[in-house]
Amino acid sequence: MCNRSWIYALPLTILFTLQATTSLAQEAIGKATSVRPQAEGSHGGQLSGGSAVYSKETVRTGQSGQADMQFHDSSTLKVGPSSNVKLDKFVYDPNKSGGTVAVEATRGTFRFVTGSQGAGAYKVKTPYGTLGVRG
Repeated sequence: MCNRSWIYALPLTILFTLQATTSLAQEAIGKATSVRPQAEGSHGGQLSGGSAVYSKETVRTGQSGQADMQFHDSSTLKVGPSSNVKLDKFVYDPNKSGGTVAVEATRGTFRFVTGSQGAGAYKVKTPYGTLGVRG
């Protein structure tokens, strides 16, 4: 009788495991183009030149760390030393005119240069307010 319980439980266990693995798999939204001397991402650990970056990922740099990233819409983000920046939202389809990019800077310095998406598509959140990038 105990063996039959395992026969019924096994398919359910496999189903829930596959579902959790699939939900964790994300498509990269861009890549780190340069990292000096080190930075880390919340998804993949240490970042290096060519590392993929993902939506909802937090990039952290140390006291002398810097990270440069380029996203699929050709926008760039440079994160300075002792900084935390969350890549909050990235929606981009090169075949459509609408999209959204949201970055949340919680500490430190950064430079964000917009890419090919239209006016009003970019939003930068800080602890003190939100900046909307226009035209």
